[in-house]
Amino acid sequence: MDEKTLFDQLNTIATEQRNPASMNLDVASVAEILKIINNEDKRVAIAVEQELPYIEQAISLVIDALRSGGRLIYLGAGTSGRLGVLDAAECPPTFGTDPEQIQGMIAGGEKAMFRAQEGAEDHEENGAHDVDAKKVTKKMSCAELPRVLGPRMLWEQSSIQRRRGQRPSM
Repeated sequence: MDEKTLFDQLNTIATEQRNPASMNLDVASVAEILKIINNEDKRVAIAVEQELPYIEQAISLVIDALRSGGRLIYLGAGTSGRLGVLDAAECPPTFGTDPEQIQGMIAGGEKAMFRAQEGAEDHEENGAHDVDAKKVTKKMSCAELPRVLGPRMLWEQSSIQRRRGQRPSM
């Protein structure tokens, strides 16, 4: 997919749009900002509720992978990638998992955890290298964060997984 087509498609995704409710955030009072944030937060539970059947399917794939001796690998870029790495880091102390069982990968590598690596997700070859470095197998479930039309690195990782007979869970 060429860059213009990808850009045009990304522009249609709700999460890539400006939020009309927060257009004047820079001139709002603290009380107004808090109200805007609180009102937007209320919408999250409703949105999640609408997706519960798909979330259940994704979790079932992960459970199957873990029960068969596989692993869960979070693949992400930017904030989504950081949250995946964070969640993976919290699984051992919270759930008693082996640190090797649930792992996170972020486009741009470890340095991207602490400073944005703009464009890191656009390098398909890095996605292929990362999947190979983790020794991804058919038993594994990979959660792509976010699972939308891009970034290219995640699509390349997905492509490799499919060629290996894997089913990305999210």
